[in-house]
Amino acid sequence: MKRRLPVSWRTLLLVAGVFILALAVRLPASLATLLLPPEIQLREVEGSLWNGRASAVGVGGMLVQEQASWNFLPRALLEGKLAWTVGGRLADRTSRLELAIRPGGVELNGVSVALPLEPLAALHAQLKSAQLGAVLRVSAKNLDLSGRSPMAASVAVEHLFTALYPQGDLGNYRLDCKADGAGRGDWQLATVSGVLRVSGKGTFDAGQSKVNGQLNLAPQSPLPGLSPLLASLPKAGEGFVVRF
Repeated sequence: MKRRLPVSWRTLLLVAGVFILALAVRLPASLATLLLPPEIQLREVEGSLWNGRASAVGVGGMLVQEQASWNFLPRALLEGKLAWTVGGRLADRTSRLELAIRPGGVELNGVSVALPLEPLAALHAQLKSAQLGAVLRVSAKNLDLSGRSPMAASVAVEHLFTALYPQGDLGNYRLDCKADGAGRGDWQLATVSGVLRVSGKGTFDAGQSKVNGQLNLAPQSPLPGLSPLLASLPKAGEGFVVRF
């Protein structure tokens, strides 16, 4: 009678890992929508979890990206991580970043993403009432989402507009953010050009979704339509203040 050799736990884990990987390769990308928060919607999803695309990405019912795609990078396996290039468009502006998953956490590299302002402005009551819109161009070399190292990012606010001032856009602005490994940091906003000079600074805590600070608004010319809203804000010299 032949004696059966005992199967080690390492062998069992290896077999299970190969099975799960083989299964994952065949999983359709549409299953990823089941894992997303309800606020995020993907439309017309095609392909697999490794290589696929979606015609549109929405947040809270608002379009934030079109022609989204993701492609697996096999070379990243040599570095002990899983990585994808992720791309998309917002009107005529392209978006691109590299998503990397390693045992220590998640990283975003080479971030150059165009996003609409509206979903973010809607989070603040006074900003929401201003009906603001703009294109945000987010740039960052590396964002370590695992909380192991400091992060820095810049956001160009292009052609800020509001339905309350149909005469044209209000201007262009730059937002700079720095955070420690725990996601706590500070931000600073400055005007690049425009009829509404805006400056401000404050702090934030990404882990608790908290933002604190102050914005100073100084119109450089009459802004019909916005006057009642500005008049409801506290005065500060020749301008107005928004605190949050």
